[in-house]
Amino acid sequence: MIRLSSNTTLFFKLFLPIFYTTVVGCITLYAWLGPEEHFEIVDRETLKWALVAVCFLGMTTLFLICWPLKRVESDDTHIYVSNYFKTVRYRWSEDVASLTSARFMLLFNIGFLELNGKGSFGQRMFFLLKKSNLKTLKEAFPGLVPEQSDA
Repeated sequence: MIRLSSNTTLFFKLFLPIFYTTVVGCITLYAWLGPEEHFEIVDRETLKWALVAVCFLGMTTLFLICWPLKRVESDDTHIYVSNYFKTVRYRWSEDVASLTSARFMLLFNIGFLELNGKGSFGQRMFFLLKKSNLKTLKEAFPGLVPEQSDA
């Protein structure tokens, strides 16, 4: 079994949203419920609503960008896609339409897995791709990975 997704997927999928929500949520709660004398140098009402906005916008951004990330592993006949709670197995020959990659903000390689039909996680899934593992998969099983067609 060859893991195609990067180890940083776990960080972005679980650790970062939980850490952000905990820290910013606690700071926001303290601004709303803390003693008045701790907020003498700032306008407390403005701070409270600004922290609510930061908390909400940050959680929305994390939900839209990080939560859809998947863990992807493969062998010679199947590709396994997991959201860390549920794992689904697809056949390379029947279910997978293409596996492509792109750079995101010059920092991350994003892999896009497209299925022929709608799967448990949708028809198109994305994950943080580890290029060396994809190269290993292509070398171990030549012709297995379908590429995007320009039709």
